[in-house]
Amino acid sequence: MIAKTIFATALIAITASLATPGHARGNCKDAYIHAENLTGGLIKVVDLNFKISGYGKKSEPIRNQDVPAGQPFTVTRNLEHANERQTQVTILYRTRTDNKHFNKWSGLKRASSEFQECKRNRTFNVVLTD
Repeated sequence: MIAKTIFATALIAITASLATPGHARGNCKDAYIHAENLTGGLIKVVDLNFKISGYGKKSEPIRNQDVPAGQPFTVTRNLEHANERQTQVTILYRTRTDNKHFNKWSGLKRASSEFQECKRNRTFNVVLTD
């Protein structure tokens, strides 16, 4: 009987420790990513990554998307494991390197937001430059 009580107490303690805020943060719902194309030309957004303080890096799959000069690239995502954690969004993109005749693109470029606490409906602003 004593062994069952000790086992039950240990199981409760382990379960409670796993449910602490540091381990059960969950997803940051409806994070809004807004990137302004200030390159002066057409760009192709190819990937979306985010870095979570105390957790690591994650990638969000997106379709390659052409964004004209001066236009925004916007997307809303649920960022896994980022809720209430300092998070930085990075957009990977390419710039057009010709005058539309040969469809040539630059090497991969990166632009990142500032770190901020991820909460529901939080906006991450990124400026894309040449």
